[in-house]
Amino acid sequence: MKNNSKLYQVLSNPRSAVNICFIIVLLFVGLLLNNRIKTLLYRFTEGQVARQAETIAEKTSEEFLTEAVSLGYRAEIIQQNPDRLDKVFEAMSNANGNMILGLVANDGSLVAGEALPQNEMARLQPSFRGNKVVNYIDGLGMLFSCPVYQSENIKYVLYEICPQDKLGERFSVSCFDGMGKALVISRDESIIVPFENATQEDIEFFYGAEISAVYGDLLAGLETSASAAKFVNTPRGDHYVFASEIPETDFYLSGFVESEVAAEGAYSIVLLVGRVFELITLLFTIGSVYLIITSGKIRENDELIRAKQIAEEASRAKSDFLANMSHEIRTPINAILGMDELIIREYDDQTLRQYALNIRNAGNTLLTIINDILDFSKIESGKMQLVPVEYDTALLIYDLVNMIRPRAEKKDLTFIVRADDHIPRTLFGDNIRLKQCVLNILTNAVKYTETGSVTLTFEYSIVDLNYIDLRVSVKDTGIGIKQEDIDKLFTPFERMDEIRNRGIEGTGLGISIVTRLLALMGSTLELNSEYGKGSDFFFTVRQERDQRPMGSYESSLLQDVESEYEYHEQFTAPTARILIVDDIEMNLSVAAGLLKKTGIMIDTALGAKPALEMTARKEYDVLFIDDRMPGMGGIEMLKALRNDPDDPNREKPCIVLTANAIAGAKDKYIKDGFEDYLSKPIDAAELEKMLLRYLPSEKVVISRERTHAGESPVSHDTGSALGSAAAASAETNENIEQLKEFIGSDDKLMDAVQQLMMHTRK
Repeated sequence: MKNNSKLYQVLSNPRSAVNICFIIVLLFVGLLLNNRIKTLLYRFTEGQVARQAETIAEKTSEEFLTEAVSLGYRAEIIQQNPDRLDKVFEAMSNANGNMILGLVANDGSLVAGEALPQNEMARLQPSFRGNKVVNYIDGLGMLFSCPVYQSENIKYVLYEICPQDKLGERFSVSCFDGMGKALVISRDESIIVPFENATQEDIEFFYGAEISAVYGDLLAGLETSASAAKFVNTPRGDHYVFASEIPETDFYLSGFVESEVAAEGAYSIVLLVGRVFELITLLFTIGSVYLIITSGKIRENDELIRAKQIAEEASRAKSDFLANMSHEIRTPINAILGMDELIIREYDDQTLRQYALNIRNAGNTLLTIINDILDFSKIESGKMQLVPVEYDTALLIYDLVNMIRPRAEKKDLTFIVRADDHIPRTLFGDNIRLKQCVLNILTNAVKYTETGSVTLTFEYSIVDLNYIDLRVSVKDTGIGIKQEDIDKLFTPFERMDEIRNRGIEGTGLGISIVTRLLALMGSTLELNSEYGKGSDFFFTVRQERDQRPMGSYESSLLQDVESEYEYHEQFTAPTARILIVDDIEMNLSVAAGLLKKTGIMIDTALGAKPALEMTARKEYDVLFIDDRMPGMGGIEMLKALRNDPDDPNREKPCIVLTANAIAGAKDKYIKDGFEDYLSKPIDAAELEKMLLRYLPSEKVVISRERTHAGESPVSHDTGSALGSAAAASAETNENIEQLKEFIGSDDKLMDAVQQLMMHTRK
């Protein structure tokens, strides 16, 4: 009784009641959100199905019109051979297969072939007026007709009938890769072309009560659109019913397709979102129950309010989630990779450079993963494209080892790397996707191996002078996989041996992603596994190659560290002035540091409003503007700049500097008025190339050193001007040295030159 009394006191507490109500509301919101997501999915898929139906209808129309055009060719043969009409018509009839052929004079009399029923002769009237006709005669078949001219007058009408029982064989409609059903019907809903490979069950289903209930609304939709689709729930499962007008005819295309086939992988996204929300709801519910029980003792009302705010904020994550995450994640990566680049440039210590190289490799790999996740257009379309490039084999292997070895060592596992020294040094393929595949397999191997070793092997076989087959194997001494669980391994969201692996984190998507990427590369993932002893995953991909062998991947990479990452500016421009606008001081420091050796005069502004004050007073050659800043964003600043007739920078090149790298972002910013687009993290070489493109040519002096090992300096659009600028620089080199002796340090010399140029400009 005492415990019950305490429970009553807790539950009767107003704070507890509020928390209970909030949990109920959260669950209700979850249900509404789930229903909303499903509704949006249904509407999206209805649109996709309608567009697919319209495409199929156009293809069906082309088949009908092709038959009419073919009949027109035969009419021209009759027109050109009036004296051999009988023989020509006989030859056509013999070659016409199961089709019925006939020729009628303009007075309605039969000239050759089989006659139409007298009550159907009126269907030929449009052809006597010069038109090709595609029509349907119930019980007889599809009628095609066209005129036969004599000089400029119509003498005959040639017609052809595809019999009713042959229409399915001749004009059957395939849709959704054979997984949907479609037929052609007349406006009175008579079946013209039946379902392809139809069963009696399919026909009864199409004419059943569930589809009939929505079919009227479907046809009503065709009054405003060429095609329409509707979602319908049936005892046979969820389906989409569709209808579309067949162009150039009086027929409709109708049919149905299973919802999972129509939506492709969209249901997996809905399932993932649902699971995430269920997890958030579960965690919040557990926390709220705990706080309710203990609220009478510890009175943590503030914590409950904060928890409520977190839950409310989580429920607002909608269509702008990907863009926001892109900006928030890429901004700190910009600072990390930018500062790392400055370390590589300014320090000669080999060990420090190696550390910096490791940071760069890990950061770029993280950036690649983020790019994949945040590319909303790929997720929406379900499509992924390979981007083949020339890449260094040793660097690929080094990156994988650098990312996996610390994980293996943390678990006291032996990580063994076997790479054939004769593998070509340079290969051509999508190294990012290849690395992603191997990394996913290696991560799983380390995750599911408690003792022993993980072995990564790279081998190859020569295909011809230009190609090799690269074989990659990951073998572990882990827990292995039961034979009955192997199919689950390749299924998204499936986890094997849940009891044994309950402490291992993961979504169950890794191997599924690998199989899909390998399929794009024309390869498959293969597996040998023995439960309790370990697994061996392997695959083979074909890659273009050069003739040089890699050698030891470690020594090969170390030899290139200095040459590959030794920095040389592409140009100098001491008389040029640029403005960089950002709301984060670290980003300004990174951008300015990357351009330090170019000698450009750099002004920075911490926000849009201070930047506009600076542009009103001073003229710049190029402006870099961040898009997301508090108060006034980059787009608003650009509009204000362009609309100010007194601003000297009104027509200067403005380049958006943004962490928003999702698909379509560049086109959006160009449409908003920016001249160009540069994404964060800032790539130093791309930054310099961008400046070469927009700085006045007379202010630029191209450097003689290469920007990186094996990379030629980028030429400006006006090559002759740059050539003269470089020549002028060489001619005045001796005078500059004399000035340095007279003035003193390089900084004083630079200040003197800048002041002189500003005075000259005025």
